[in-house]
Amino acid sequence: MMRKLILCLMVLATFWSASSNANDEISYGIGTGALTSGLGVNAALRSENHMGYIAAGCLGIGYSNEQGWILPCGIGAGWIQTDLLTNANNHHGLGIYVGPVGMNDDKKARYGVGVTYVYFMQGVNAKGWNFGFTPATGQDNGTDKGSLLINVGYQF
Repeated sequence: MMRKLILCLMVLATFWSASSNANDEISYGIGTGALTSGLGVNAALRSENHMGYIAAGCLGIGYSNEQGWILPCGIGAGWIQTDLLTNANNHHGLGIYVGPVGMNDDKKARYGVGVTYVYFMQGVNAKGWNFGFTPATGQDNGTDKGSLLINVGYQF
């Protein structure tokens, strides 16, 4: 778990330091998908055309008589850039995500990487709703498994 946390923080720090400037602001969000590592929350540094974030969330919740509570939770990090697809506005974001992407056979979070598309209703630098998807892949017992995270959230 600690190794995964360090990897997520390193990815975020690399992107964050590359574009950090005086116009950046901190925001917080709630929702589901890659921006919140499942159903969860995020803290983001955003500006006119980008958003870097760290997130914590759960990909599911359940209870089993044999295993007790099943909570595949974890932390993730990502980067979204809105001037890759079009310069006309900052609503369409394309980025990368590292974090929980599914559940292993042992009911723990399966970590991996994904490519994120997000549409920000008011723009990446404003409060508002966002919608999108993240096709992702991660390994479970040495086998690659794909998944799709649906992003629906609100950034404050």
